[in-house]
Amino acid sequence: MAERRKDNKGRVLKTGESQRKDMLYQYRYTDIYGKRKTMYSSDLQELRRKEKESKKI
Repeated sequence: MAERRKDNKGRVLKTGESQRKDMLYQYRYTDIYGKRKTMYSSDLQELRRKEKESKKI
């Protein structure tokens, strides 16, 4: 069974989320036009807020 991806503090990351070597969090997704988009944040909670906002549009 595959392990769940975690950040350096041990928090489980959701699909599309990752933590870079420079400790920035990123969220990658494909928009409705088929283009890859990436959001960055230094804080995981802020990144998830940005995710929610992008899904509302």
